[in-house]
Parts: sequence; structure tokens; C-alpha cells
Amino acid sequence: MNMDSIGKYIREYRVAKGMTQEALAEAADIAPSYVSMIERAEKTPALETLIDIANALEVSADMLLCETLKCELKIKSNVMLDNISELPRREQERIFAVMKTMIEEAKH
Repeated sequence: MNMDSIGKYIREYRVAKGMTQEALAEAADIAPSYVSMIERAEKTPALETLIDIANALEVSADMLLCETLKCELKIKSNVMLDNISELPRREQERIFAVMKTMIEEAKH
């Protein structure tokens, strides 16, 4: 199980939201130094803390646990589909055409 990835994903979503470690710490009611230790994989957050962090980042816990769960690729696929659905229809169709071609090639 890759517990190091939890910190990686917390950092990724925090940066994507434009949050500092201090802002995340305040929103999750934890110390900024603890956020830093989690992101560097020096500490693994307790379940309650992980939920507080997920809520502060407005992501689901499975998005933070993605690589530690057996359904990692399913989670990543769902996140990718959510991202695609936010694009204009023309871009969605273009992406799906590329994906279809890649899937067909992978089957051969």
C-alpha cells in the first residue's frame, strides 16, 4: 500500500485550489506544520483528519486515497470523466475520439 501518495494528492489538490499550507491547516483545523509533514509523507493523517482535509479541499476522500485503494484506476477514470464533462462539447468529442482510437489500438 502506498501511503506516501496521500500527501502527494493533498498537495496536488491544495495547489490546484490556490491554497497555502496555512490556509488548508486553518480550514481543516490542524497545525500548518502537520500539513507539511503529511505532504512530505512523514505523517499519515488519522481518518478524522483526512476527512477534515478532504472537506477543506472540497474533494472526496477516495480522491486522496486513490493510489492506496484497489480501485485506483476506476477512481482516476471517474475524476477524468468529471474533468472532461466540464469542457465545451467540441473538446469533449475530440478527447473521446482520441480515447476511442487509443482503446482500439490497445486491443490489437
